[in-house]
Amino acid sequence: MRTAEDPRPEIADRTARLLAWAAAAMAPAGVAADDIAARLAASSEGGKAFRGRLLLAAFDGCSGSDREAALGLAAALELFQTAALLHDDVLDGSDTRRGRPAAHKVFEAQHREAGWHGDPAAYGRSGAILAGDVALVAAQRGASVAARRVGDRVADLFDEMAALVTAGQHLDMRVAVSPVDALAGLDDDIRTIMRAKTASYTAEFPLALGAAAAGASATTVAALRDAGLPLGAAFQLRDDVLGLTGAPERTGKPVGDDLREGKRTLLVWHAVTHGDDAQRAVVLAVLGRADAGDEEIRRAIDAIREAGAIDAVEEQIGRHAAEARAALSAALPDPAPVLGLVDAAVDRSA
Repeated sequence: MRTAEDPRPEIADRTARLLAWAAAAMAPAGVAADDIAARLAASSEGGKAFRGRLLLAAFDGCSGSDREAALGLAAALELFQTAALLHDDVLDGSDTRRGRPAAHKVFEAQHREAGWHGDPAAYGRSGAILAGDVALVAAQRGASVAARRVGDRVADLFDEMAALVTAGQHLDMRVAVSPVDALAGLDDDIRTIMRAKTASYTAEFPLALGAAAAGASATTVAALRDAGLPLGAAFQLRDDVLGLTGAPERTGKPVGDDLREGKRTLLVWHAVTHGDDAQRAVVLAVLGRADAGDEEIRRAIDAIREAGAIDAVEEQIGRHAAEARAALSAALPDPAPVLGLVDAAVDRSA
């Protein structure tokens, strides 16, 4: 049953219900439970709910009837995203998220202000990891409750997604520490990261989960998984471009953080393989250097642009988006709800 209303308030409500369940489950732990609950509430705010909206659009496109189950799955997806971001910020050493201090920095500040024993930074990282774990538990709870209503297929898909994203994150870490002189040969690994870590839970599985919740055939679910791969790749490539060219007040992250973190993106790969010696040198001089200054980062971004990397990636975004639109139109009886979100994935400033 299709609805024209913005589903974000409903997704936020179901997310809050899952967080309330988690808070009640943790309550015997006292103040520690309060700490984690507060971080989860803050960390789950401010997102675009793209994945949950995409799931609901697929559900509507397949004429689903049990909207409550679909909303529960959408909330579960958003909490999975919260868990991933909490863990990502620790793994990447990112100090901000959505324009605010990352959870590990909040826990660190709590330790420092209280004058507790030990290392505040280590305490902060541990707290954020545990908060992410609870977010993942709450997400799995949402998926299992939905499965009681619409069948085990949605739980199986959710579990497969969680395992794949985790392995994709590990591959991202491996590639980020690969020797710089090996970067030119990493294009396949970079694309595998996009497929496993991002496309999977950004588009492939949200589409599949929405269709499965609607009772769609296995053929339709498989076709939507295939359609989600180019859409998820376009989404990630747009993120990569915004990481270099976006406004921090819109993206919530400092410009050039991916460079400081040593991320091997297709933008960096293109600059290294297609740029001249001077451009390569400027980019490699900041790659993986957390202390790189703003002016160094600006020069590296200019070099990436001058090497043609941004234009090349923009072309890929357009090609992936067109492929996704065609696949979605072929897979869905009513593709209109989903097609409207393709533009939201690729034509955005945050």
